Formats: sequence, structure tokens, C-alpha cells
Amino acid sequence: MKSRLKKVLPTLVSIAVGFVPVLVLTCYFGVPRKLIIGWGVLSYVVGVTAFKMPIYHFFVVKVLHRRMSHAWLSASQGVVSAISELGAALLFFVFVVPDMTLAQVIGFGAAAGAVEAVMLPFIRNPLTGTPLGEHAGEVIERASENSLIEWMSVLERVLAMFPHVASRGLVYISFATGNIGPALIAVSGFALIDGRAYFAHLEKWKFDDIRVLGTLYRFIALVGISQTFLFVLLYHALL
Repeated sequence: MKSRLKKVLPTLVSIAVGFVPVLVLTCYFGVPRKLIIGWGVLSYVVGVTAFKMPIYHFFVVKVLHRRMSHAWLSASQGVVSAISELGAALLFFVFVVPDMTLAQVIGFGAAAGAVEAVMLPFIRNPLTGTPLGEHAGEVIERASENSLIEWMSVLERVLAMFPHVASRGLVYISFATGNIGPALIAVSGFALIDGRAYFAHLEKWKFDDIRVLGTLYRFIALVGISQTFLFVLLYHALL
């Protein structure tokens, strides 16, 4: 029983990482559930399934993988990822939720992090069907008996929440003010994180090694917290 609980506990905590911010925002800050669970989640789904994945499979994989070094390929995928997800968010700002409070902007962005936190524990290998799938599968297999790796994945979901919220918040500031600067910061930070992660997979980093994960997670934390600081600063300065 204890062994089973030990296996399941990281999954439960990861789900909590997704649900707790939503509960806090809806119950204590009055953010409508429809904005988070509805529009925020839908924006993420549209960005990933309608934009990012088709462009990735039909352009990055089919065209760029044959022509670019790992560094340029990673940078290109980072930009594709950033523009796809943040572009979808911008469409929702323009056509669906143009007027939001600070708490509502945070809720909209938190929806993306919440979806990932809830879904990823149930996906054995999220990179299956991509050029990175084989390496990811090998690493997952080696790490399957190391419970600490499972907890590191939970930490990743916590850290990822910061850039998800901040990047979408910065795009909202640009939409609301007409100042392109915050959006450029958002796209740059998002591209840096996803590009660095893609490079790590291309270079076959050993993600079953705590030290390797620590290196990547420190980078995510640095970019995410920096973006969050700029989001809060610019929101109060420009809006």
C-alpha cells in the first residue's frame, strides 16, 4: 500500500499544481471559471493543436531538421512554439476577452499551466511520434524506478506556471496599450525556454540525471521569474 501511494503521490501533487491556482483565483479573487476553464484552456488547446503541432510536424520536422544545426533548429522551434501559443492568446484577447483585470489576466495565463500539470502525468511519453520520441522514451524508461525524478517533474510544472502566466500577461499589455515591447519580451522568453528544452533533447541530455534536470530547471526558473517581474512592473506602469 505504501509503495503504491509513493508511486501515485507525485501524480496527485501535479494535478494539485493545476487545480489549486484555479481554485484560488476563482474562489478568492472572483475570476470567472468560464474565463480560466473555458477561454484560457481553449486558447492553449488552439495554440498547441491548431498552430504549434501542425507547423512543427510539417515545417520544422519535414524541412528544417534536414537543413539546420541543432542550435538553429532549437531556436526555430522555440520561435514557432512561442508565436503559436502566444498568437492564439492574442486572438482571444482581440475577439473574446478584450477587457480583463490583473487577476483575470493571471487566470487566463494560469489555464495553460494548469492543463499541462493535469495532463502530463497521464501521458507516458508526450514526444511520441516526433524525432525526439525515441530518446525521450529511453530516458523515461531509465527514470521509471527513480521517484525523485517524478518529483522533479512536479517541480517543472510549478516552474512552468510562471512563464505561462507572465508571457500571456505581457502579450495582453501590448494588446491593451499598443506597445509592442512587452509582447517581444514575452515571445523572446517563451522561445528561450522551449528552444533550450528542444536543444537538450536533440543533444540527448540525460534527463534521468538530477544534475542535468537541475541545470534545465534553473534556466526555466531564471527566465520565468524575470518575465514575471517584468509583467508585474509593466502592468502597473502602462495600464
